[in-house]
Amino acid sequence: MDIEENEAKLNIVDNTANPAALGFTGLGLSAFLLSLTYVGLFPLDTMIVSMAIFLGGFAQVFAGIMAWKKGDVFAGTAFGAFGLFWFSLAGLIIIDSLGWAASPTPIAMAAYLAMWGVYTLGMLIATLKLGSRAIQFVFVTLFVLFILLAMVNAGSGGLLFIAGIDGLLLGLASLYTALAIVLNEVYGKTILPI
Repeated sequence: MDIEENEAKLNIVDNTANPAALGFTGLGLSAFLLSLTYVGLFPLDTMIVSMAIFLGGFAQVFAGIMAWKKGDVFAGTAFGAFGLFWFSLAGLIIIDSLGWAASPTPIAMAAYLAMWGVYTLGMLIATLKLGSRAIQFVFVTLFVLFILLAMVNAGSGGLLFIAGIDGLLLGLASLYTALAIVLNEVYGKTILPI
């Protein structure tokens, strides 16, 4: 008998859930609440920092790791990178408040946000291949938000309210996408188009 004939074939089926719902939830809730500070509803405080760490950061990093394990390089990279963005943003606030390092200058913050904008543009281009209008809208509004915030830090302070409105749209679009993924899977049909 041939050895190959005696070997059992092993078929591994991936039964893990789609982690994108968690990632978009983390982005949506964190971006929405942070954007409420930009429109002047309340100041940036510990609630925002906590959301940045525990939902924006951890939820997206966890989603990125799960997506990576599923072989989804786009979701793994996007959720991983943007989850780490939230950690870095919280770090900027915490490190400054503890006096461990000087606050970044406005032009340094503009550069930080502009680089995230450039990265987001690259990821936006990748979404064009995905074919999901909801995900494309999330990345368009995220790109616009980073560019507007970079401009605000570079001296165009009058754009902060507009950035806040864009951030609110980003948050709502992200939450819509998360809920659409969940509802479509739970019901086994398209309840909300993605």
